[in-house]
Formats: sequence, C-alpha cells, structure tokens
Amino acid sequence: MTRCSARRPLLVVLAVLASVGAGADGLDDDATWGELRRDGRSAVFGRIQGRFDGTEYRGRKIRVRNNQTGKEFQMPVEQGLGYFDAALPIGSYSVVSIEAVYFPPIKPMKPNRFPPVQQRYDVRHLPDAGLPTFPVIAERPVYLGTIRSGIGGRGLVYEGHAIEIVDEYSSALERFKARNGALFQGLDTLGIEPTRYFFLKPVAKPEPLEMESDPLEQARDYIEGRKFRQALSWLDTFVPMNDAERTERKLLIGETYLADKNYPDAIEQLGEVLLDDPENMRGLRLLARAHSFEGHREDALNLYQGLANVLPGDAEASLHVGYHHALSSEPQLAEQAFDSAFRENFDYLLHDLSPYALALKAEGALYLPPEVASGASRMPSTMRSRRGSQGGFALLLSHKGRIVAVHMTPNAGQWAPAMMMSVIRARFRPARLNGVAIPCLIIVGVDNMIESALE
Repeated sequence: MTRCSARRPLLVVLAVLASVGAGADGLDDDATWGELRRDGRSAVFGRIQGRFDGTEYRGRKIRVRNNQTGKEFQMPVEQGLGYFDAALPIGSYSVVSIEAVYFPPIKPMKPNRFPPVQQRYDVRHLPDAGLPTFPVIAERPVYLGTIRSGIGGRGLVYEGHAIEIVDEYSSALERFKARNGALFQGLDTLGIEPTRYFFLKPVAKPEPLEMESDPLEQARDYIEGRKFRQALSWLDTFVPMNDAERTERKLLIGETYLADKNYPDAIEQLGEVLLDDPENMRGLRLLARAHSFEGHREDALNLYQGLANVLPGDAEASLHVGYHHALSSEPQLAEQAFDSAFRENFDYLLHDLSPYALALKAEGALYLPPEVASGASRMPSTMRSRRGSQGGFALLLSHKGRIVAVHMTPNAGQWAPAMMMSVIRARFRPARLNGVAIPCLIIVGVDNMIESALE
C-alpha cells in the first residue's frame, strides 16, 4: 500500500458482473406511436455523459427498474455521443445502474488472454438525496435530459454517486427525430410534443467572481484547493445570521483543521458542533476521522459505531469498525462489519486511503499482504516497460479476496490496461491483519500517478 490522501477520482471501473435484465429496449427504426400505444408502452430519450465515456467502453446501457412490477430494463446508449432512446411499459421507473463492457486497448487484441470485462456503476438511494425516478406516460414521449454521472462529495465527506441533469433538449430532439422518423410522423400528425422531465434539479456552479456572495461556499472551495489559511481567514470574518449558518461555520473550521492535520483543534471544534447538534452526521463523521488520525482508537470506534447504527451499511463507518475488530483478533465481528461495508456505495473507498493506513499504523498490527492464488495471465511479451511512464491503476480487494473496484488514470501507459486485465482475472487470498481477513488496496504505478489521481 502506498501512502496518499483522497481526491475525486478521474475514472472508476467497477469490476462487478452485471445481472441479466430484460432484452434490448431500444426503439425499432420503424416503430410508430400507434404501435407503442397498443402495446402499453411509451418512448424515453436523452443523453448520458461522464461514466464509461472512453473509446475502450462499448455497449453502454442505463439499467432501470419498474417501481410497480420490479422488472428491470436496459436502455442502450449510442456509442459515439451518448444519445439513447427506449420503449418502456407505462409506469414509474428508478435508475439502477450505468453499465458498459471494457475492452482493454491491447494490440494486437487477444480476447482469449485478455477478455472484455462487464462493468457496472450502481446508483443507490442515499440519506437526504432524492431517488432518481422518472415517469413513462401514455400521452407523449418523455425527455429525461442529459444525465451526467460521477462521485459526489462535500469537502472531505463523500456524498454518494451523484447524478446531475442538464437540459440539451434541442440537440437530443433532433437526434431522436432522425432515428425514429415513423414515430415522429405520427406525433406530428397528432400535434404531440415530448414532455421534459428532470428527476434531479440541474446544478449550476457559480462563476469565481460570484463566489463572494456566498462566503461559506467560498470557504469550501478554499478547503478543496488546500488553501487552509485563506479558508480560516475567510470564515473568521463571516458573521452567521442563523443557527444553520453558525453550525456550518463551525463545521468548516473543524474540517479545515482536519484537512491541515491539526487534529487537536479539529476535535475541539467538531466536538462543539455535536454538543449543539448531536444528530449532525457530517460532524460525527469528521470528528471520528479526527480521533482516528490522532490515535484515539476507542473514541473513534465509538463514533464510527454510532454512525453505523444511525446509517446502517455506511461503508466508511463499517470499514473502520471492521478494522478495529481485526486489530482485536475478532474475526466474526470483523467479517460482519466488512460485509456491511461492501453492501452498497463502497467504490469510493478506493480513493480514501485513511482507513487502511490507520489500521496498519496501529500499535500491535501484524499485516500480511494479499497473495495471488491462481488465474492471473502473463503479460504480453511486446508490452513496453512501465519504467519512466506515467499513470497507473489501483484495485480494491474485499476481505473475501474479490476485486470489487478498479481505478485507472486516463494518462496510464500501454502497460497499465494489460496488467490490470491480468490482475482482474486472478483469484486472491485476502490480506490479513492479526490473523483476520481484511479488505486492502493494491496500487501499481509511479508516485506521481498516486499524487495526481488519489491524493
């Protein structure tokens, strides 16, 4: 494991096999509006960006679930610009995942040795976040907007898989018309226009010159940019107007101290937040981190256990609790916590090394790295050396020896995809901490890859 801190990822590749859903649900070229109505279906169209956009990903799909029947459907996405259209039964739907097939850019291509890998990026319901749902209505087609997907965060706190919707109606409508002429001829005859529907509000980030109108937002930007002195100076001049602003100001000051590794002051400031607002989950998470970094194992465990009780399945909290039980040589309790950590919304753990580093630095920690049991293939003999090349990749290995997430930088050299494919095919014996199986990271690459992608 290599030391580093966490930032937003450049690319996340989930090595999770997608379950088979309903058959292809793209619109037929000669489909008509009358035929769709008779079948009890309607049309949905839009565009997708930000997830599996590279040329090495093919067969992109958006998996959706009918909220009434539970049946899942796949909306195929056009290879080039990411437009999609689909015919779905009338009803209310939830977005389940975004999927694609990864083809390693290895020349010459050798599918027998380096086969394509099915990838999946799950979209889950998170606390205080709207479930991404949308209607399919009988009266007219529905435009969903351009879906931009990524991993959301607020400062040091992960906030789940974020989906942002923006309006590109004109270009999407023209593409829809060009692909479905017969359908649109019927719509024009009946005077029907598609309905625009957004299942999350579009997010518009203010221009830099407008930041001063929101001092708290400006402080968040300073923290993200690691300008801690400016953040504290800015917050020192900010006068809160209500209880919510007073709480947020204290949180941001505590977060600044935490990011700047001033753990005692962070603990004091964040402790005041929880005295005033014991149910502040962000403050609880940050205070638990501060105690962890300061070496207060029992305090950190109590806080993370409290967080796990309030938010069952919270990956960060469960991971820390699991490592604590591993350090105490309690394999059953550790396994229960790790099982919870990898239940959902866990892939961001690939980009936050603090839980692993803290566990390994703990007093009395006896760590044994993971081992390849079988299945890894040899590297191509023509592959160039990775010496002096940029980029690399990292893998998140669960406590059961299964690769559950992969990260590869876009600037990685030719060696990275081939090596990554070889490692993905392998079966591992998991890492162990004081004899207990634990999750771990496998990082391959040069130091500046870690600094630029995982810092």
